[in-house]
Amino acid sequence: MSRWESRSVPLVILAVAAIVSGVGCDGGPPVETSKTEAKVHGKVIIRGKPVKKGRVWFDPANYRRKDVAARDAEVAEDGTYEITTLIGENSVRYEGPATLKDRELDGAVQGFDVKDGDNQFDIILPLR
Repeated sequence: MSRWESRSVPLVILAVAAIVSGVGCDGGPPVETSKTEAKVHGKVIIRGKPVKKGRVWFDPANYRRKDVAARDAEVAEDGTYEITTLIGENSVRYEGPATLKDRELDGAVQGFDVKDGDNQFDIILPLR
């Protein structure tokens, strides 16, 4: 057996063991491919107070849903919002006057797992 072959045998054994032990496991977090929509509502709260205006963005895109556009909705004066987006993991962000003034809020993104049916998610900033 050559020197290279003697070194590669343990690597092959490890690779096979990893594949065999992974059979039956979920292999990591699921990635949603569904185009099913669901309703989401909630409130945008910054430092304990509802915001008075702005927009929320829900982005359901992932590597299996590359062609899906982000959805956005206006925030009402009482801080509430309603939006329809795709089920599964969504990256969520708020843009408004507060985010323009406060660097701690700028670009803050949360993740919400939207389920089929009605969902309530409050967007609380700054992120903890």
